[in-house]
Amino acid sequence: MSFPLRRLPFLAINEVIQSMDTRAIFFLSVLSKKSANFVMLSIPRNSLSANFTFRKNGFLFELMPKGFQKQTADIIPEVPYISERASEIKEFSDCGLYVKCGWTYFSEVEKYTRKLFYRFSKTFKNSKFHIKLEYDTREELAMEIMRFAWGNDFLLNRIYFYLHNSSSESIQELLNRCNDPHTSLFIRTKLPKGFRCTPPPGGFKFETLSVNYAHWVNPDDFLQCRVVSLWGRVPRLTVKYVNELLKKIVNSECRLENFALPLWKMPRDFAQIVRGLSVKEGKHFWDSVFGTFAFKYLLFCK
Repeated sequence: MSFPLRRLPFLAINEVIQSMDTRAIFFLSVLSKKSANFVMLSIPRNSLSANFTFRKNGFLFELMPKGFQKQTADIIPEVPYISERASEIKEFSDCGLYVKCGWTYFSEVEKYTRKLFYRFSKTFKNSKFHIKLEYDTREELAMEIMRFAWGNDFLLNRIYFYLHNSSSESIQELLNRCNDPHTSLFIRTKLPKGFRCTPPPGGFKFETLSVNYAHWVNPDDFLQCRVVSLWGRVPRLTVKYVNELLKKIVNSECRLENFALPLWKMPRDFAQIVRGLSVKEGKHFWDSVFGTFAFKYLLFCK
């Protein structure tokens, strides 16, 4: 039975689509270009989460309502479809709220994954975007995808930049153009040893920043983020520097709630680090080391 799109006024179509579950919305979006346009125009802004994962040999797309916990859902896989060009696997939750589609290509991987991203990102452009660029993604393709997202003003909620290696220019552009209080950025890529990022006026303001191989990070540039996690050897982490950093966090109007820094050798006398803080503030940070939750805390990790 065909869906009578041409016979319905747009307001009626809009209401019908908004009443559908995620699975039905997804199938309608791939029915035709016209139906994809109706989906694009009907989905309320920020109501869905669209996850895009770029892999060495394929592409993964996930769609669900904002805030949906896919870990708690019962997933029902469909029989894989295999052609000469690719294999395709679809999975759905039994409640109809979660959709997962994966494509594995046997040749011309980047060509087809690029087309899939352009197609689904435009249809679901009002969704919250999670983009994951895995280790084997080429830097050129990764930056092409990110520039397409920036150029179309997509709602970038989480960016996972997991390339093996990247140039200084690409990371600086990534930091500058993803810098938003509602965006979380996760970087696990090795950078040239001499690289130091240039912060914007007022510093970076991510919701979350997590960096592996953090030798290039100056913690002072990220005090306006809400959560900062730095892993790997960070230069300048002396007792004096960390003490000044703590005082700066306490005494300034910053957004910081969670700050994880690596100390490869925990000082025997931790009190030296919080020297100069009040007794209350000192206890505040000391408790945080052992996992007590607080509004602002600094977590040291060995």
